[in-house]
Order: sequence, then structure tokens, then C-alpha cells
Amino acid sequence: MKRILLIALTGALLAGSALPALAFGPLDINADLPLYSKYVWRGMNNTDDYVLQPELEVSLFGFKAGVWTNFELTDINDLSGKFSEVDYSLAYGLSFPFIDLGLGYIYYDFPEASGNNTSEIYLSGQVNVLLSPSLTIYSDVDQIKGTYWEASVSYDFELSESTKLESTGGLGLGSQNYITGYFPVDPDLPWSPDFSTNASVTDYYLDVRVPFHPIPFITVTPSLTWSALLGEAKDSVSAAPDDMVYAGQTSNFFWGITASFGF
Repeated sequence: MKRILLIALTGALLAGSALPALAFGPLDINADLPLYSKYVWRGMNNTDDYVLQPELEVSLFGFKAGVWTNFELTDINDLSGKFSEVDYSLAYGLSFPFIDLGLGYIYYDFPEASGNNTSEIYLSGQVNVLLSPSLTIYSDVDQIKGTYWEASVSYDFELSESTKLESTGGLGLGSQNYITGYFPVDPDLPWSPDFSTNASVTDYYLDVRVPFHPIPFITVTPSLTWSALLGEAKDSVSAAPDDMVYAGQTSNFFWGITASFGF
């Protein structure tokens, strides 16, 4: 079933170049097929090698439904040729002259580790002024029962009349439940650092992209990203034994290239 999903997503993307513009009114369909040199999420290095991350999203009258996947291309996690994660999302957004607001739900499905499946709801807001400051609050309502805040700013640089460089910088902050839920923490082990009972910063990132349009309906976007852990999240990963997931991986630099189709 998961292989069929990947084929369907890839086919939807590649077939787009052969389709004429269709009058769907307010209906929008977007498909992405990104290749990344690593899978890094909120500063955590989940896969330290190449991955595909196909995504399909449909929106109508402000409502959005989507599915995002992570497909392992190497055997670094003993999952070569498998989907390690499939995320399902529902969202609703409102746009005003100076602010965009959103509300959504995400279900995280881990086909090879179903005991880790969990759900989040989120609220987002972006102010449409210089640097487009935004804030998104994710609240886990299942396994973790913790909260993650992400604040970001973005800026576009004109490289030519038809090309621009898009840059985004963000900072993450996690509640104590979020930190202890996602990072290797065990107060009974001698290597585990001491943790406070307060929320603290967890990560930051800087992302740059240069989208271009080689043919109608298709956008190709190369990207470079620097991501690093901070505070107690960094301390826990630094102190973790080598056999733990992403042990010692407190910062990551990775590249990506994404082919996108939308109409």
C-alpha cells in the first residue's frame, strides 16, 4: 500500500507537465517530489542519508487536506525502500489584509514503528509586513502531550527579473514534555543531563531556496539548510550513547531539490 502511494504521488507530479490548465475554480491541487540529503525535523536528524519526501495537497475554500511521506533511499536506518513516516493533515486558513491565520491537525504515522504514532493540533499566524514574521504553536494531544513553538522570518532577494532567492530563518521552543518526549532523556542513567521544569529553546534553522520554472506547471527548487539544536535538547543529544538515534548530531547542513506541480 505504501509503495502504491509513492507511485501515485510521483505519477501525479510527472503527469502535470502534460496537462493543460483546468478550470477547477477554487480547487487547488499541489504535488511535491523533494530529494534531500538528510531528513532533519525540528533540529533532529532522523535519517542521516538520502530520502524522498513526496507530498500531495488539495485545497478548497480555505480548507486543505494533505499527505506527506518520508521514503528511505538507503539502509542507514535498516528501512531501505520503505516509508518510515506518513503524515496526514487537515487545515483551515483565513487571510486578512495584514495577517494570515491557520488552524490544523496532523497525524504522524510510522509504519515500521506504530507505537510512536501521535497527533498534533496547531495554530498559526503570519503578519504581512517586512520580513513576514510568523508564529506557529503545535500541541501534541497523543503520545507526547507537549507543545512546540516555532517563530520565523523570511525575506526574498531579487537575483534577476525572473529569479529570486527565498530565505527563511526560524527558532523553536519546546515545553518540558516536548523535550523529554523527543530527546534521549532518562534521569536514572548517569549520562543524562539535568533538565529544568520549564520550556526552553530547542533549535534554530536557516533555509535558502531558488525556485525556477523550466516548463509550465512545474517548479524546480534547489535548497540549502542549516539546522542546529539548542539548550537542553542539544545537551541531551550531545550526552547520548552512540547507539541512540541521532546521538551527537547537534547540527546539520543538508541540501535538497524539489520538483513541484500545481494547478
